[in-house]
Amino acid sequence: MDGDPGEAGVVQEAPRGWRRLVALGPGIIWAASAVGVSELVFATRAGTLYGMALLWAPLLSLFIKYFMTEIVGAYTIATGENVVTAFSRVEVKAGKLRLLPRGWILWLLWVLFVFSIAGMAGCALAVGSALYALVPALPFAIWSLLALALVGIILFWGSYDALTKISRVLVAVMVFFVFYAIAQAPPPVGDVLGGLVPRVPAGSPPELIPLLGWVGAGAVGTVWFSMWAQASNRGMAGKKGELAAADVPRIRNWIRLNRIDLIISTVITAILTTGFLIAGAVILRPLGTVPEGDALGIVLSHIAGQHWGRAGEAVFLLGILGTLFSTLLANIDGICRVAASAVGFYQGKKEPPKTWYNIFLLIYLLTSALLAFVVRAPVFMLQITAAVDTMLIPIIAVMAIHICRKHLPIDFRPGRFTLVMTYVCAAFFTFFIILLVVAIASGVKFASAG
Repeated sequence: MDGDPGEAGVVQEAPRGWRRLVALGPGIIWAASAVGVSELVFATRAGTLYGMALLWAPLLSLFIKYFMTEIVGAYTIATGENVVTAFSRVEVKAGKLRLLPRGWILWLLWVLFVFSIAGMAGCALAVGSALYALVPALPFAIWSLLALALVGIILFWGSYDALTKISRVLVAVMVFFVFYAIAQAPPPVGDVLGGLVPRVPAGSPPELIPLLGWVGAGAVGTVWFSMWAQASNRGMAGKKGELAAADVPRIRNWIRLNRIDLIISTVITAILTTGFLIAGAVILRPLGTVPEGDALGIVLSHIAGQHWGRAGEAVFLLGILGTLFSTLLANIDGICRVAASAVGFYQGKKEPPKTWYNIFLLIYLLTSALLAFVVRAPVFMLQITAAVDTMLIPIIAVMAIHICRKHLPIDFRPGRFTLVMTYVCAAFFTFFIILLVVAIASGVKFASAG
């Protein structure tokens, strides 16, 4: 290990004892309110269409993806570098033959950037469906365009902390309604246990793969986790200078704290996702209504309407609105930051000018608005983007292992079990990607494109 053993080091001590609970607090609160498209839309649709048959999917996916995300977080904490920068240096060679040059991973991120426009257009339409259900004075497509315009104003302004706090309150209320409804009409234990046995019902891959890929965090979400760890100043993040001997145990403690934070977040996400899937199975499925199109918001609100009437539906719709709008805001912000960082790589700059962010934001908003106005099929567009994102998960998993084994100091490298499970993650998602391709080739279709 580099550094003089006598040096004081550059890394601060990780919190211990009761202070560790304070450090974990923000992560726990974030996880408790991190209900996004996968939990609210995909899990509820899975329960509505297939009952408990796909209950195993989000639970198994969260467990397997945990190890990939842990590696990404450990790398950033130990080196201070986010994985986009690390991935950008990776070449693919066969002997002396260079198959892919440095920066090839950015090509895939550009592809995802293009496809993600459809997903965010779909998310904007989902926001519009909630607004339309609350105030039907305007068509849901117009509400969607207004939502995108508001996103642009907020992001150009530069801060949305207050809106995030309001959204968390609305989401907490919505989650209460979901679990209250389940408590009033609990599913048979046998059905729940049966749903934990992996199976793929006929025609389900277009619903299953987006649920598997986006629950918790998809490929890009995992990359963002690295950026979040970097921004949190944990371990070497935000530090300059060589490691001293005193820094080694401190970084290990930060990695351990990050692991605890991630475990808690994963467990909370699993509980919330399970709740929405069960609500779809026991409440919406008997009604014969599937969340999609301009009726997406109002169908989802029936979860609360069963026991709380129209007033409950209105409050639930506010929760849907807060959830989806904050998802739309954060995702567009994050995607444009990744795109600007890619330009920075090409220019040899770690911090690209703010101008590039604004350019990508303008392009993104205009193209998303055009697509939302033309297609008007929120679930279809969300499924397409989630499927493409899922296809990147095996690549991100293998790349994470590569940079850890090649660049991470031996003191901080993940254990053998974590590495093996990350390989399992890559193989697991490769299998289901092949399954999706075969299903589409055999005629199975995504949700209606309108």
